[in-house]
Amino acid sequence: MSGLALTLVTKDYDYLAPLACGDVVAAGLDLKLDRDTSGALDRTLADSSIQAGELSLSRHVVRLSEGDRSFVGVPFFAYRAFRQRCFFVRRDSGLRDFKDLAGRRVGTNEWPATGNTWGRAVLREQGVRIDRLRWWVGSVDGAPSGRSQGTLPAYVQTASPDRPLRDMLLEGELDALVCPWPPKGFDEPGSPIVRLVPDYRTAEQDYYRRTGIYPAHHLFGVRKELYDRAPWVVRGLYLALEQSKTVWQTSRRQLAESTPWTLADIEDATALIGHDWHANGFAANRKMLQAFCDEQLAQGLTAKPFDITTIFSEFDAVTKQ
Repeated sequence: MSGLALTLVTKDYDYLAPLACGDVVAAGLDLKLDRDTSGALDRTLADSSIQAGELSLSRHVVRLSEGDRSFVGVPFFAYRAFRQRCFFVRRDSGLRDFKDLAGRRVGTNEWPATGNTWGRAVLREQGVRIDRLRWWVGSVDGAPSGRSQGTLPAYVQTASPDRPLRDMLLEGELDALVCPWPPKGFDEPGSPIVRLVPDYRTAEQDYYRRTGIYPAHHLFGVRKELYDRAPWVVRGLYLALEQSKTVWQTSRRQLAESTPWTLADIEDATALIGHDWHANGFAANRKMLQAFCDEQLAQGLTAKPFDITTIFSEFDAVTKQ
């Protein structure tokens, strides 16, 4: 294939299958997908030889707010998820609602992470003051994160690297955990750890009805030096990703046997959010992005209000040519 050689480091999303299998071809690019679900985010930032890859939305906005434009954002949101499902408590805790966490001790795996920022937004939306909780940041049940946690607020402390948050929860030193994946042992019969909100599906649907927000967590980015040499790459990459997603959307009802009721989930999601529940581009996501940047400011992750129209300003400059 002729064209500019470009490797995109990304998690192994199902909507990328048409692109990975060659059903979709990126115009002008010899595009290779390096699908690395566990390492994509860290590798994209750490390895300067990687010219395009998956980025944390939160950390990308923080970098932009500090004047770091080393990556040009592409308005394709690689990963979305609600976060009502990400609160965990002891089975015998008696805690049953977000409001029950007011004034409690809470552990979380990363402070600046997009998902945990959305999780704290859930608490704030329910009237819980996050600055009146006592927070610990550390490893849930494995190796501590090597990512920078930034400047932590006064009400947040770092847990001992020898003291996993899961152990602190089970031994009564914490009341809850906020983390993207269930702690070890959660899926075992009779596990002492349960979700704060067992029917998180209904809670998340109600949240969407109230807010109209389906939270984005990751986006794709291109290194600025590549953009400076070939600015058209960002639009070419966006169009290829969007076309792959569109082909996937067209066929997903015919390939809905992953679980017995995947089709029902697809139908329910379509009825609530619409056919394109992974809508990309700035305009379709303006409300979501504004809400997220407002949360970053309220939670002390950014120092001043951030102009969301600048997140994709380089991308917009190319598309308007």
